[in-house]
Amino acid sequence: MKKSIAILLLITMLLPLFASCQTDPDDKGAIIPVYFAESFENLDPTAAIYDKDFYQISGLVFEGLTSVENGKIRNNLIQSWEKKYNEDRNEYFLTIKLDNTRWNDGRAFTADQVVYAWKRILSPEVDCPGAALLFDVKNARAIKAGEKTIDELGAAAVSIRTLEVQLESPIDPELFLEAISSPDLVPMRDDVVVGKEATWATNVDDIATNGKFILKQMDPKGSFNYEFSKFYKLNSEMKNGYNEFVKPFRLISDFGKTSADALAAFDNGEIYYFGAVTPEIYEERSKDIKSFDTISSYTYYFNCKNKILSDPKVRQALSEALDRGQIAQLVGMGSKACEGFVPEKATGSSLGSSFRKEAGAVYSAAGDADKAKSLLKEAGVSSGSIRLTYREDRSYEEAVAKYAKSVWDALGFSVSLDAVSASSISEAISSGKYDVIGLDYTGLSTNPYAFLAPFAPGYCGAVVSVDPEDELESLHPTGYESKAYESLLDEVLAATERKARNEKLIELEKLFATECPAAALVTYKNNYLASSELSGLSGSIYGYTEFTNATLKDYKTKNEAYLEMEKAAEEAEEK
Repeated sequence: MKKSIAILLLITMLLPLFASCQTDPDDKGAIIPVYFAESFENLDPTAAIYDKDFYQISGLVFEGLTSVENGKIRNNLIQSWEKKYNEDRNEYFLTIKLDNTRWNDGRAFTADQVVYAWKRILSPEVDCPGAALLFDVKNARAIKAGEKTIDELGAAAVSIRTLEVQLESPIDPELFLEAISSPDLVPMRDDVVVGKEATWATNVDDIATNGKFILKQMDPKGSFNYEFSKFYKLNSEMKNGYNEFVKPFRLISDFGKTSADALAAFDNGEIYYFGAVTPEIYEERSKDIKSFDTISSYTYYFNCKNKILSDPKVRQALSEALDRGQIAQLVGMGSKACEGFVPEKATGSSLGSSFRKEAGAVYSAAGDADKAKSLLKEAGVSSGSIRLTYREDRSYEEAVAKYAKSVWDALGFSVSLDAVSASSISEAISSGKYDVIGLDYTGLSTNPYAFLAPFAPGYCGAVVSVDPEDELESLHPTGYESKAYESLLDEVLAATERKARNEKLIELEKLFATECPAAALVTYKNNYLASSELSGLSGSIYGYTEFTNATLKDYKTKNEAYLEMEKAAEEAEEK
C-alpha cells in the first residue's frame, strides 16, 4: 500500500514536467519589441562597414560555418571535419561535412554556396578586406592578385554537403577553422547575388540569409521585423525543428522612433531591450547596464599619401602624444584604453589565451609628449595643417576630436575639425579625402592576423586590375605601403603552427605601431538595457546581442496585447 502511494506521488510530481515537454503547435514563442542602435540600408556582410553597430542587425540573420567561444571552435554549420594528406602529390586537405540546414526561403544549404562566397571575395574585381583570411587555401592569394583564375581555387564541393579545401601548407586546422568564423566569410548564393551585387541585401524580397532569424520586414526609416527561421537546421525527422534552436518568435525594432522615444518606451514597458546606449545613458543608468567585451575599437586612420603624414615618424608622434586613458574617459561606456592595435580579446598562442597579454603593451597608454616631440624632430617636421574628421552624431567622437586637436596643436600643428554624417565616413575613406579620420575598426576574426593583414597591399583585399597596362594601385584605404611589413606578413603565413604564427604577429604589431598607418584608441564594450522580464541573452565578440535563447515572462499575454495594438494601428492607418 505504501509502495502504491509512493508511486502515485511520484507520478503526480512528474506530471507537470511531462506537460512542460509537450510542444504546443500554436505556440511559436515570444514577440519581443526591441530597439537596436540604428538601422542600415545594406546588410551585405562583406561590405567594409566602419560602424560597430552594423553587426547588431546583420549578426542575427547570417551565420558562419564556425565561431570561437570560450577558447574553443564551435561548429555552427559543420558536422565534422578531417585533415588529409596526399603523400604522392604532397598535398594537404581539409574535408568538411556541412550540417543539414536551409536558407530563409527553404532552399537547401549546400557546399557550393560556401565555395561561391569565397570565390566572390577573392575575385580581383571585388573589394573585401576579409579576402586575406582565405590565403591559406591553395592559390587564393594568387587569384586575388589576378595571377591565377578563380577556377584554380583549392576549394570544391565534392558532394551536396561536403566541402574539400586544399591548403597551401600543412597548417594547424584550428587556424583555418578560426578564420572561417569571420562574418565576411558567411555562405552566399549566386542565384541571389549575381546581377544584384549592390542591391540584393537591401530588401526582404531579395535577401537570402542562413541564420537563426530571418527578416520579414526591412525599412531603415521604419521597422525591422525578425522572425525565427523555421528552416534553420530543419530536416525531415524534426517536425518542429526550429523550436530546438530559437526560442523567440519575433524581434521587432521600430527605427521610426528616436532613441529618446525608444528609451521612454523601454521605461514604460513597451519594449524590452534597448541597445542605443550613449555615454549619458551609461552614466545615468550604470547599475542597470549590461555589457560584454568586443573586438571593436575606436580608431584613427592616417592618410599616408598626405604630404605631412607620409613620414611614419609623424604618424607615430601623433599616436604617442595621445593619452588613451583620458580618451577612454571621454568615450565612456566601459571602454578601455588600447595597449596595442590588436584588442585584448583576440586569441594568442592558443584559442584560450590573449594575444594582448602575450604581446604586452606597445602603446604608451598615458601618452608620451617628449617621445612625440623627439620623433617630430627626427622627421624634421614642426608644423602643418591637419583636418580631423569624425562623426557628427556621436558626442564622444566630438569630445575625443577636440582633445586630440588640443594635443596636436601643442605639438605645433594647426588642426581643424570636420564633423560629418555616418555615411560620409565611408565615403571619405573610400575616396581618400581625409587627413585623419575616426572610425570603428572591428576585426574580421578573433585571430590577430585579421586585424593586421588588411593594411598590406598584397593582403588588403582591394580591387585588382588584371590589365598589365593599368596603373591602378591596390592599397589599403590609408594608402600604407611597406615592403618590410608585407615581408613579415609572408613569414606569418609561412608558419604552420599557431605558436610560431603568434610570435611573428607580435613582431608585426610592433612594426605596425612604429609605421602607424592607424592608431587604435579605445576598445568598445557592447552595452544594453534589458527588462527584468527578459532573460537568456548573451553576447557575441563581434558586438551583437544573441537572442537565440531569449525568454520573455508571461509572453503569451504580452503577445496578445501586442497583436491587438498592431491591428489597431493598421486599422487607424487604413482610415
